[in-house]
Amino acid sequence: MKWTKLLWIVLFLVACKRYKDPSPFTDSRINTPYCNIPSAINYNWNFPGVEDNSTCIYPAQIFGGTYFYRDTIIDSSGAVLNIDSFPLTLQALDSSHLNIIGFCGTEIHTAKANRYYTFTLDSLVGFGQSKCIGSADTISGKGYKPAGLGDTASFLLNYIIQTPTGTTIHKGVATKQ
Repeated sequence: MKWTKLLWIVLFLVACKRYKDPSPFTDSRINTPYCNIPSAINYNWNFPGVEDNSTCIYPAQIFGGTYFYRDTIIDSSGAVLNIDSFPLTLQALDSSHLNIIGFCGTEIHTAKANRYYTFTLDSLVGFGQSKCIGSADTISGKGYKPAGLGDTASFLLNYIIQTPTGTTIHKGVATKQ
């Protein structure tokens, strides 16, 4: 009985071949370029294909430009205080960081964009960035391109200004010039 079991084990080991991976297969029909950088908006679009990172679209790129902002100013109770408009300039610094000029003359505010068509004003002190140099006001907020907006020339921008006397909420649409 011992020899029979041993014979079966030896026979089993001799009969099995080690698996060998097949050679890689390349399909010449798959030649569409795609972006392979995870922080890009179009990461892996058109995959499978040929990796070409020159096709990448970065979050800060889609917001860069000069805009006209139509602003509705609301108090903390929800009452509309004023309707205003002014120019805004968004400058892409790198793939995800933006400078925003226009909230307070030529003063620069900073923001960070992500691949989900959204950017937020960086929060540097307390509840946000200082709104104007020498001011006790702070600004914080977010801009985004909702899917229903339909075009890439506009985005929604909501921000809050906190002052020693109270809070105002700003909601509006920025349209590219």
